[in-house]
Amino acid sequence: MKRAVSRVLSGLDLVLQVVCVALLAVVIFAVMWQVLARYVTQDSSAWTSELGSYSFVWLAMLAIALGVRRGRHMVLDIWEYVKYRQWLSRTIDTVATLIVAGALLLLLWFGIEGLGASWSRTAPGLDISTGWVALAVPVGSAIALIFVIEAWWLNFNAGEDEDPLNPPLIYQPEDLIIVKGEV
Repeated sequence: MKRAVSRVLSGLDLVLQVVCVALLAVVIFAVMWQVLARYVTQDSSAWTSELGSYSFVWLAMLAIALGVRRGRHMVLDIWEYVKYRQWLSRTIDTVATLIVAGALLLLLWFGIEGLGASWSRTAPGLDISTGWVALAVPVGSAIALIFVIEAWWLNFNAGEDEDPLNPPLIYQPEDLIIVKGEV
C-alpha cells in the first residue's frame, strides 16, 4: 500500500514537472510575442497578456506543490544547521507542517469559494471563463497539501541522518551541473 501511494505521488510529481515546463514555455512565448508585436506592428495583442498572466498563475500554484514535495519551499534553513535531538526535530517539523497545512487549507477553502463568481466572467482577450484561472488556486493548494502530508510522513519516519525528500527531477545529468549543493 505504502509503495503504491509513493508510486502514484511520484507519477503526479513527474506530470507536474512536465506541466510546469510547458507552462513556462507558454509564458515565455506569450511575453515574447507581445513584445515583438508591440515593436513591429505598434499594436499589442490582448490575448498574449492574458495567456502569459494566466499561465503564470497556474505555473506558480503547481510549482509550489513541487517545492513542497522536495522540502525546498517555505522552510527555515536555520534548523538545518542546528544539531538537536530527534524528538525536537520531529516536533519542529510537525509544528511547521501544521502551519503550512493550515495556510494551504485556507487557500483551498477560499479558492473553492471564489470559483462560483469566477465562472460567470469571461476574459476578453482569450474569450474563456476566468474560472479556469481561479481553478489554479484550489488545485495547486490541494496537490501541495497532499505533498506536505507526504513530506511530513517521510521526515517523521526517517532516520537521524537521512534526507527522504529527494525525488528525482525530469532532467538533471550529474556531469552538467555547474553548481553543486544548495543555491
